Amino acid sequence: MSRMYSNFSKANDLLDGKVSNYLDFVRGFAAILVVMEHLGSRLFVGYGYLQSPGAFVKLLYLLNLLGGPAVIVFFVLSGLFISRTVLKAIFDNRWSWKSYLVNRLSRLYVVLIPALFLTFIADKLASLFLNYQRYVDDYTNIKEFIGNLFYLQTIFVGNYGSNGPLWSLSYEFWYYMMFPVLILLLRNQKKALKIIYLFIVLGILFMVGQRISSYFLIWLLGMFVLFLPTIPLVKSKIIMSISLLLVCLAMLLRPLVNNGRLFIVHHTNNLFFVDLFIGLSLGFLIYILMHANANKTKSERNNKWFEKTSSLLASFSFSLYLIHYPIINLVYYWGAKNGFTGLQPNIKSVLIEILIVVLMCMIAFLFSRITEARTNVARTFMMSSIERFNSRNRKTKEISMESNLSK
Repeated sequence: MSRMYSNFSKANDLLDGKVSNYLDFVRGFAAILVVMEHLGSRLFVGYGYLQSPGAFVKLLYLLNLLGGPAVIVFFVLSGLFISRTVLKAIFDNRWSWKSYLVNRLSRLYVVLIPALFLTFIADKLASLFLNYQRYVDDYTNIKEFIGNLFYLQTIFVGNYGSNGPLWSLSYEFWYYMMFPVLILLLRNQKKALKIIYLFIVLGILFMVGQRISSYFLIWLLGMFVLFLPTIPLVKSKIIMSISLLLVCLAMLLRPLVNNGRLFIVHHTNNLFFVDLFIGLSLGFLIYILMHANANKTKSERNNKWFEKTSSLLASFSFSLYLIHYPIINLVYYWGAKNGFTGLQPNIKSVLIEILIVVLMCMIAFLFSRITEARTNVARTFMMSSIERFNSRNRKTKEISMESNLSK
């Protein structure tokens, strides 16, 4: 146990500095890949309508199908950082459900609530003026809105409106809830608490279903990285190159399998083992990045330009993920109403795609200034509201006790 704690403590220190910058860049770039896939599906004509597709066009189509693998990247990074926070608090005897839930919920809701309202507005405009059919009756719309607000999409309700990317939030949220309960179950010595924690874990697993439960294993890969010891071989540049190539290979493999162009004849959504390969390869890369930088000085680790770029991308990546699709959907239906039928992939259309992605990033950045950038404000407000509520309860109890004593 002491060896595991020693490995964790070292990994916790190594995640700061340059490694953190690398992972910020990966997170931001992954969000851009998601946007590219959803934009590409609306911007370009279908694969079957291509005019003489050459190697360049095929590569372009492949690169525009990396949004799915990018979500697996989010899962592993989330598992890494959330488990790090939980484990550090538990190891340092500072664990508090109140602090944990406030931190997680403020981080999610400060972006999710505005994003849901933006989705409602975009979908309503598209349905009223642009022949968009996804907007259904008000009862279903309200039910989906509330269900998504409580992370029940893909479990009891569908994704809200046109905002398909919301599916991953239900996965993430229930992993956030399940992980600390699982750790407390393993560490707690009291049998009564163990039984309670066990029932909570089993209850969540039963509620979310097989698919979400199985992908929890991929999420946990981020945690396993924190307990691996250092081996001298990791500092080899060849190993670093291999780990990066493995991630690229795994991500490119997914759309090929998904579309029936590799190993199987037909399209399939049964991609767990391919996604597991992505998770394992990314976990390996994170491990290499951490331990290859172990003995470097702070000045060697940091590159100011890269640090600022990575920090900027990460600062609006969550906003970009949550708002891009309803905007793309609205603009697509506007274009379709005005005769747009899709572009053939070429240099000109690729430049158009890049410009739209940049524009979408700018919109997300502005959106994040009033959402993600205000997370600490929301966190402070939630914590102070809880304290005021507790204070009022204590005063009420004191008054009640004094009243009973006087009688």
